[in-house]
Amino acid sequence: MWRNIEGLSKTIDYYLDESLIWDENDEMLPLHLASTTGLLKIVFKVSSQLLDDVLPEDLVSVVIEASLKHFDTSVVGETVVVGVRVTEVRENKIKFTGLITSKNNKIFEVSFTRIIVSKDYLRRKAIEKTT
Repeated sequence: MWRNIEGLSKTIDYYLDESLIWDENDEMLPLHLASTTGLLKIVFKVSSQLLDDVLPEDLVSVVIEASLKHFDTSVVGETVVVGVRVTEVRENKIKFTGLITSKNNKIFEVSFTRIIVSKDYLRRKAIEKTT
């Protein structure tokens, strides 16, 4: 079922909260700008939610590559529109595009790939790493 999802998309409004603040530079911190990594995390989460609706319970998706462009600033406290679309499905790899806009202005754009893996496989790998 999940292999036939090319073109599937999800769009949500998202309130940028304090957890997304750009904090790499103390002088810029009071500007309350949203960080690039925070915006990336939002897009990844929306894509994960989209797949949660179509993947069997024993499978999960993991981001394995991404290419992004951050076009404009966004401020914590602002609501943005986040959209993701499945652009290609090949074997167990799903390619996405993601876009964040505010007041019809492009803020952030990303292309990325998620791989579908067994939850049991990830559990085994985690145990191997800790023993």
